[in-house]
Amino acid sequence: MPDSHLQGETLQQTSAHGSRRRAVLTAAHVVANSRFLQIQRSSDRFSSNKLQARVVAICHEADLALLAADDQESLADCEPLNVADADKLPGVFDRVRVCGYPVGGNSCSITEGVLSRIEVREYSHSLRESMALTVDAAINSGNSGGPLLDANTGEVIGVAFQKLVAQGVELQGHAVPAPLIRRFLAQAVAAPPTVSGASERPLQILMPSLGCDFQSTESLALRQSLALGSGQSGLLVLQSTQYSSGGGGDNDCLKPGDVLLAFDGLELDSHGFCEVLGHRLHFSAARDLRCVGETVPLRVWRAGCETTLNFVLRASRHLIPRGQFDCQPSFFICGGLVFQPLSLEYMQCWNGGEPAHLQYLLYEGRITADRDEIVFLSQILADEVNQGYGSGYVGAPVVRTLNGQRVRNLAHLVQIIQTTRTHLIHAREARISSSTDSACFLEFELETSGVPWRLVLPLVGLDAADSRISSLYGIPN
Repeated sequence: MPDSHLQGETLQQTSAHGSRRRAVLTAAHVVANSRFLQIQRSSDRFSSNKLQARVVAICHEADLALLAADDQESLADCEPLNVADADKLPGVFDRVRVCGYPVGGNSCSITEGVLSRIEVREYSHSLRESMALTVDAAINSGNSGGPLLDANTGEVIGVAFQKLVAQGVELQGHAVPAPLIRRFLAQAVAAPPTVSGASERPLQILMPSLGCDFQSTESLALRQSLALGSGQSGLLVLQSTQYSSGGGGDNDCLKPGDVLLAFDGLELDSHGFCEVLGHRLHFSAARDLRCVGETVPLRVWRAGCETTLNFVLRASRHLIPRGQFDCQPSFFICGGLVFQPLSLEYMQCWNGGEPAHLQYLLYEGRITADRDEIVFLSQILADEVNQGYGSGYVGAPVVRTLNGQRVRNLAHLVQIIQTTRTHLIHAREARISSSTDSACFLEFELETSGVPWRLVLPLVGLDAADSRISSLYGIPN
């Protein structure tokens, strides 16, 4: 769990009602999964007293969070920092300063360097690619959430969130750029006011997605096979999550075989780069300046013709979620069988030794009409009701069907089990019984690396077995 004692940069926020209150901007990974937060100002200038705070808005994908102190008067003498404009980016070689508390300490540390480059790169907190600033000023543990300042104007041009650690690599720190910060703050301010209280959940801000996998069209043979003209370039759509963008139906969705020529009026080259705020960046940088739910025009090459789609941006969705925070893992136990939805966090527990079939699903699995979550058997709590199937870890087989029904997600599996149990009760009330009736069993079809496995539980006596297992293994009801 992240440290609940943190320092960040103070900003002035205007609420929807026009009143002004102080807020603290920091990195999402600093406060992720926290239960109790305190903020403290630099002790070389202010009192060392810690102030209780809460998260009011958070965007894990962009690694940004906004905190509010319970005692607003305690920040009244803090001068807020100004965030740079949303319509510009700093220039390479601009001098910058990083402020923070590297490796602990109570006094603010300041390092200076230059902006090395601006590019789209992976954010380690969310494993999602987005626009980032690279600086050669030292960024170390404890700098996260601190401001990256323009050395000339003192404006906030970024929020430090990570550094590249590798053999032979030095002085490569990264910061969330001001346009993304402005977008985050604008959404936080525009959200409806919430009631203050300890149980209040923070506003969850999501980043937009096109829901597709793309490929470069650099190959001349590929371009010719697509009948692209000499003046046309873009990205080939390989796979899509196949959801409708809304309003226009499937005709406004990107489809496999399409070539994305332009995003929101920005012409793409064969690698997907375009002009974004005065810099040549991957078009995903422009995508992330828009919000979920907004409609953007996409110029597409489809079946030998150019067409324009009015595409509604949606939040990212993955068959296996790419990082879950501020939530409890879900599971369901039936007859000692422990079922869970597959998650990145479970995969990371293996430290690189995860089962091959789960690794394949992580990288190649896609949401389909009949499955939007991978449900697997994580372990068996041994009992006479499940005797003969092993105990403990049994290879993490994936659940394909239950009683002949394709399992969409964990909630669907629970629904099938509950419905089958209810049918048995009704059958008993009607005094209909048969020891060979398939309705008297739960038949799970599982699979591990293509190898099928059938697991059957009897419905008769299952309630007693669940109670017995809960008592034996200390499972709360």
